[in-house]
Amino acid sequence: MEPPQRFTTERLRLRPVTVADAAALFDVYAGDPEATRYLSWRTHETVAETREFLAGAQASWRDGSEWIWAVLIRPEDRPIGAIGAVDTPHGIEIGYVLGADWWGHGLMSEALGEIMGWFQLQPDVYRVWAYCAVDHVRSARVLERSGMTYEGTLRRWVVLPNLADEPCDARVFSWVREQA
Repeated sequence: MEPPQRFTTERLRLRPVTVADAAALFDVYAGDPEATRYLSWRTHETVAETREFLAGAQASWRDGSEWIWAVLIRPEDRPIGAIGAVDTPHGIEIGYVLGADWWGHGLMSEALGEIMGWFQLQPDVYRVWAYCAVDHVRSARVLERSGMTYEGTLRRWVVLPNLADEPCDARVFSWVREQA
C-alpha cells in the first residue's frame, strides 16, 4: 500500500516532507518545547537535527515503512505541521504535530480527517489508531473529530521524553472497520 503523496483541503495542502523543509519545520514546531511537549522524540536543538530526521523520513517513504506529510497552510503553502502514518501489526498508526501558533483553528482535524478518509477507503485497512498522553485534552479532541473513538487508557505505556524519562499513561483512540 502506498498512500497518495498529496492531499488538498479547503485551507491546507499536504505533501511528503523534504529535507528542504528543515528550517521552516524547526522554526514552527521541531525546535519549540511547547509544540513538542507531548511527542515521542525530544525537541530538536538545531536545524541540522531536523534535517537529519527529514532525511530519514524521506527514506522511510521510499521504502514504504512510514509516510510523513508536511501540513501546509494555503495559499502561501507554508509548513505549519506534519502528520505521519505507519502500517503496524495493530493497524495504521497515526501521529501528528502542529506549530503552537496554529492551535485552536481546527487545522489538524481538517488534515487528519482527509488522511483518515483515504485509509478508510482502503479494503485492507481494518484499523486506524493513535494515542495521546492522558492529560493532552486538545489532542484527544482532534482524534475524536477525525472520526476515532476512545478505546481505553494504557497505563505507563509510552515514554514522552519532553515530559519524563519514565513511561506515562496514554489514551488510545481508533477507527475500526465493522466486521462483515
